[in-house]
Amino acid sequence: MSSTTIRRRPTRSAPSMICAALLLGASVAAVWAGTTAVSGDTRIVDTAMAAAEAPWSGQATLIVAILTAVAGLLLIVIALTPGPYDAHVLQHGGTAQAAVRNKALETLLADTATSIDGVDAATATVTNRKADIRVATYVSERRDLRTTVTRTLQRRIDALELTHAPRASVSVRAHKD
Repeated sequence: MSSTTIRRRPTRSAPSMICAALLLGASVAAVWAGTTAVSGDTRIVDTAMAAAEAPWSGQATLIVAILTAVAGLLLIVIALTPGPYDAHVLQHGGTAQAAVRNKALETLLADTATSIDGVDAATATVTNRKADIRVATYVSERRDLRTTVTRTLQRRIDALELTHAPRASVSVRAHKD
């Protein structure tokens, strides 16, 4: 049984948004051209007719066709390329699999950091390999606090027994008064 079967990949919304924007632009252009043609202004219709009458072997037609094909191919490649995993699989002896989403791990690490003496506020960002925790404090000895927070958070991550546990990286900054 593979340990990655439960790990969900996020949706690929960038190609969808690009296609939607292109379709919206084409629709707006068509409505605009139709509206101006109905009102009696034929400049847009004349331009469209000139483009339609351009020879298929013409240089401008080939350039537009190549650019359109490259853009379409790029969108297909982007859509088929899977995104990064957004969950970490837990190791346990059971028959079922369990995973912790990155967002849940971020919340856990930020809450754990704020429970440490000297930490006033904390935020976390988790990727597959690294957990970046930013800590704000009023304490003047930030180096000792950074060591304590890093050690505590790494122990917390190790206690979860993740298959590929991220490494904790802590940055401490002083509060701005």
